[in-house]
Amino acid sequence: MNGIMNMTRVFFIGDIMAEMACEPYMTCNVDQRSFKAYFSRFLALTVKMAPFTTNYIMPKLQTSAKAAARFCSWGEDKNTCGLRWTEGQWEGLWGVGEQLSALETIQSNLILHSRDFVTENLGGTSKGDPGAGGSSTVIEETMRDITAKDRVGAAAVTIFAVVGVLWFGWFVALS
Repeated sequence: MNGIMNMTRVFFIGDIMAEMACEPYMTCNVDQRSFKAYFSRFLALTVKMAPFTTNYIMPKLQTSAKAAARFCSWGEDKNTCGLRWTEGQWEGLWGVGEQLSALETIQSNLILHSRDFVTENLGGTSKGDPGAGGSSTVIEETMRDITAKDRVGAAAVTIFAVVGVLWFGWFVALS
């Protein structure tokens, strides 16, 4: 796990998150502009599921959130978020991806204050049902025995399909 965590460093400039594949070159497409949102979300979930990662992840999420917040006062409405949080000024890019990335990075810092996951033993109310709500007796009642007619019919359909595929292959080969 530590190897995976150490590899996340390629997505940061210092402790500020950056989309390194495109952000430095200003070539991010619409999808790439939202990647920091997903990365932030899953880093926060990692903290929740593997608490030993907290000291590594949380400082990066906190620094990134502060940087993102500094880049959310731009545009005509003074409420537009930018993408390049490591820069000194807004780069002029805006859209759902930028807004989502900033929002998710900022709210990911709340993960330490969120409640534990709900499980059957921890507040859950749903009971597992391997039959998916059905009854095995219903299935058994609707099934019938396979007869000789069924076997002959299945063989005929199979032979017809195989002959059809072979004929089609022969036809295509000659064409």
